[in-house]
Amino acid sequence: MTPSFLIITSGDRDGVGLEISIKALNLVGPQRGARFVLACSNDARATLELRKLKKFSTVTINSREASLESASRILSDLHEDEMLIWRDGGNEAAWVESAAKLALREEVSGIITGPVSKGRFKRLNSKFMGHTGLLSSLAKVPVQQGYVGKDLAVVLATDHVALRDVERSLSSKLVARTISNARSMAPLLTAKLRGKPIAVLGLNPHAGENGLIGTYERRLKLPRDVVGPIPADTAFTASGRAKYGTIIAMYHDQGLIPFKLLHGQDSGFQVSLGLPFVRTSVDHGTARDIAGLGLANPGSMIDAIRGAMSLAKAVKQRNVR
Repeated sequence: MTPSFLIITSGDRDGVGLEISIKALNLVGPQRGARFVLACSNDARATLELRKLKKFSTVTINSREASLESASRILSDLHEDEMLIWRDGGNEAAWVESAAKLALREEVSGIITGPVSKGRFKRLNSKFMGHTGLLSSLAKVPVQQGYVGKDLAVVLATDHVALRDVERSLSSKLVARTISNARSMAPLLTAKLRGKPIAVLGLNPHAGENGLIGTYERRLKLPRDVVGPIPADTAFTASGRAKYGTIIAMYHDQGLIPFKLLHGQDSGFQVSLGLPFVRTSVDHGTARDIAGLGLANPGSMIDAIRGAMSLAKAVKQRNVR
């Protein structure tokens, strides 16, 4: 079976994205089943970081010499211990767009994205304030965020929606799609999580308390094998996590606060659900306060790389059948 071709976009140049990418690649090491492109800036700090890449020989191409699309064509010529470094002085959001277009054309197997700040992303691409919106627009499909860790898996029914607008966003069609996407994450889960049911959180405190604190939960129709709606304040306790494999959160912070408290930068990653190609990402931000100090923890990027390899391999095996 041919190796999977994966593009890593290192995120904001003034954040920790390139540092954690280099650290993660050194720890993951060359893979028989994968070849990597690392897209990064061409400034002096990036040059210093790239010198720390020890486990791979590198082929470096500057954007003035070739676009990311053109440069990626040499991937099939790379040996197991070689990596393509594509350096660019321009727009970090454009790296993601170029990588996604390659994935849509099935010229690469998927992309792994480093952390970006929403403000900077919006300045670079005025239509979107992050990866998910851009990827959804390019692929012309709705995309949801899933988060996978060894202790917890979460899917967000809504993401960057103001709290006042969440309930009106939660159509029955959206909830059904969220449950379907949660099921699709099964190959990424640990055996312990995979064997437990999916649970759906209530929107309101105490899951509405039988209509006393809201009526949304009474209107929510769930499949028989899905548990819920359950109160969010008990779902993430140790006893709650012992019962459920994947938890569907109704809105962004309802799911991500507990996920990040449990995993932090040490582990866990994001996966885009609904795309026709593989996309994983770290589950944390740019951490500008420690950028350049060598202190960033690569744990989430390691998980994101391994998750992308697992998904790409599963897609290849499915296509072979």
